[in-house]
Amino acid sequence: MSKKHRFEKLRNRIKMNRIGEACVVRVKDVKGICPPNYEKTDSRPLISPKIMDVKNFVMLYNEVEEEGGVTMHEHGAEHGYFVIEGKMLLRTGKEEKEVEAGTAIYIPSGVPHSFRSIGKDKLRLIMVYSPPDKDKR
Repeated sequence: MSKKHRFEKLRNRIKMNRIGEACVVRVKDVKGICPPNYEKTDSRPLISPKIMDVKNFVMLYNEVEEEGGVTMHEHGAEHGYFVIEGKMLLRTGKEEKEVEAGTAIYIPSGVPHSFRSIGKDKLRLIMVYSPPDKDKR
């Protein structure tokens, strides 16, 4: 499958509206996936070079079931998380901390990190990272 064909296939998965030069995407109009290093996670790419003409960042909405999350990993992108609902156990390197709704988190590039949902409530969070991973566009 050509790169152009894959791009069009991804773009067609998401219903977008335009207001002038802006794109408007609703979470409910995006089909979720569970990425390979995640468990019990519904990840929805809202803004990404895969689906629109953005070049410098990616924004994802994630819903994570109890005990779900992402395994320890690191990469060249800076991360920002905003916890909307629920609690997570965040690990960076060898340290860990419980994080609750209403909390913003910054993870510098190259820092090993992981998280998992704790408690009975679903973990809902927004994830932003920059630059986009060229292999995942």
